[in-house]
Amino acid sequence: MTARVVGSLFIIATAAGVVSAATQGTARGLMVFLMAVCIAFIAPTLFPTLKQHGEALALGYVVARTLEVVFLMTAIAPLANIRVDELWGHASAIYFCVSVVLLNVLLFRSRLVPRWISVWALIAVVPYLTGAVLVLLTRTQVSALFVPLAVNEMVLAVWLLIRGFTPERA
Repeated sequence: MTARVVGSLFIIATAAGVVSAATQGTARGLMVFLMAVCIAFIAPTLFPTLKQHGEALALGYVVARTLEVVFLMTAIAPLANIRVDELWGHASAIYFCVSVVLLNVLLFRSRLVPRWISVWALIAVVPYLTGAVLVLLTRTQVSALFVPLAVNEMVLAVWLLIRGFTPERA
């Protein structure tokens, strides 16, 4: 059950993020809010399962996802007529990358999903982080850098929906 809930949250969060990137104004703010709510529920939902394989890393994952949401919420500030520098919202990507590393180290160790999914994420987080830093430093976005990790996250989500947590044999 946990795996299916998490898989669903990943898909909804990603879909909301894609829609938010293609819209403006109130619709964008609502999509970012929906994405943030989904992200906020992923880590605590996973925590009981992950802590069995490394409590400190699992707690770090919860903290990283929480910080990601805090920074992401600045993107909806215009809905409340609050002016915030857009870079704060982009800073959430740094915490996302930290959470990707923590989650996938735990998934790799635990073998709750096939290791190739975790290895893929640990490799794909490098260009994603590069893209995030580029946006923060130069305000230039290279969308292609985000694609490998986005696809990985959807593969993980579909795996969780279909197969759940299925420890593989060593």
